[in-house]
Amino acid sequence: MTVATESVLAYPLVDDDELVVSDAYLELQARGPVRVQLPYGPACWVATGYEDCRMVHADRRFVKELGVGLAIPRNHPISPLDPSMLANMDPPRHTRIRKLTTAAFARPRIRGMKEWVESIADELLDAMVHAATQEGGGPADFISAFATPLPNLVVTGILGVPREDVPTFRAYIDAMLDPTGTAETRDAASAKLCEYILHLVAVRRSQPTDDVLSDLVSARDDDDRLTEDELVMLCQSLFLGGFETTVAQLGSTFYALLKQRDRYAELVEDRELIPAALEETWRWVPTTKYGNPMPRWAAEDVELSHGVVIPQGDIIFGERAVANRDETVFPHAQEIDFHRVDPAPHLTLGWGPHHCVGANLAHMEIEITFEKLLERFPNLALAVPAEDVAWTKRRLLRCPEALPLTW
Repeated sequence: MTVATESVLAYPLVDDDELVVSDAYLELQARGPVRVQLPYGPACWVATGYEDCRMVHADRRFVKELGVGLAIPRNHPISPLDPSMLANMDPPRHTRIRKLTTAAFARPRIRGMKEWVESIADELLDAMVHAATQEGGGPADFISAFATPLPNLVVTGILGVPREDVPTFRAYIDAMLDPTGTAETRDAASAKLCEYILHLVAVRRSQPTDDVLSDLVSARDDDDRLTEDELVMLCQSLFLGGFETTVAQLGSTFYALLKQRDRYAELVEDRELIPAALEETWRWVPTTKYGNPMPRWAAEDVELSHGVVIPQGDIIFGERAVANRDETVFPHAQEIDFHRVDPAPHLTLGWGPHHCVGANLAHMEIEITFEKLLERFPNLALAVPAEDVAWTKRRLLRCPEALPLTW
C-alpha cells in the first residue's frame, strides 16, 4: 500500500455551471482520491471515480458517528452534524431504524399511491395551462407551477399535513436549507418544524389513518418501536430530503431534455424508452453542487484506487455527480443515451446502507412527470434560449431558478 502526497487542493476546483461536470473534476479520477480544502472545516479527501465513490458509501470501514461533535468540511458556515438524523448514524442504530421503516417505504406501499400522485400532477398541470391561457398563452414557469409544488404536496400529504399548513412547512424547510441564513434562523425553523411534527405524531397515535406517518407510528419489530424523537427525525429527513432533492431533479431533468430537444422528441416517439430514460437522467443530472459533502470518517486505514490510503480518522466524501460521469463505467458518459446496454446503477441516491429512504417515492414522482408531460405536451419546449435560464444561487443543489416553457 502507498500513502498519497500531502498536497492539498483548494476546493471546489471550479464553480458549478448549470449541469456541466467540469473536466477539472473528471481528470481527478485518474489519480484516485485526493486531499482537498473546502472554505470551512478541516482538510479531507474526495473520491471522484465510480468504484471509489461506491466503496466510500458502502464499505463499513467508512463511518458517520466518528464525526459527531467535530468540525466538518463544508462550503457554508452551517451547523455540525446532527447525530439524531438517520443520515448521520451507523449500525446497529441505523440498521434498527431502517428495519422498522422498511414497510412504510417499500415499493408496493409507494406504488399504491400512484393514482393519488397522478391526481396531484394533473391538478398542477391543469392550473399551469389555465394560468398560461389567462396570460394570453404566454410561457409557464415549470419550477413554480409544478416542480416545486408536486413534491411539496406529496411529502406533506403522505405525512398527513393539512393542505392549508403546507405553505408554513415550505417556509420552515426553506429557512433550514438556506445556506445564506444565520444559525439562529435555521435553528428556530427546525424547532418549529419539530414541534409541528410532534403534534402530528400525537394525532396519529390517537387517530390512526392510512398514511405513511401512521405506518411509522405503528411500526414494530417484536417489542421494538420508533421513539418520538426517531419519528420526528424521520419526518424531518423526509421533508428536507424528499422535497428539495426532487424539486432539483425535476427542474434539471427537464431543462436537460429540452435543451437537447432531440432527447425529448425521442421519448415522445417511443414511450417504451421511459424506464431507461428515468435511470439515465438520474445518472446524468449532477444533482449537487460541488463540495456539498456527506462526509464519512475512516475507522481504520483503507486503501482505495491507485494505491491511495485513507488513514484512520481522516474524512472523505464522494462526488457522486462526478462518479456518475466515469468513462470507465459509462462509455460516452457526458452524453444522455437511453440505449445503454445493462448500465451500472447510478449513485445519485446514494449506495449501500445509506441509500435514500425515499428513493421509491422520488422515482415514482419523476416517472409520473415523464408520463404526464409526454402525453399532454408532445411539443414542449424551452420558451427562452438555454443560456438565458438562470440557476439558483441559494440551494445546495443544482436547479434552474425558473424554467419558462411553451407547448
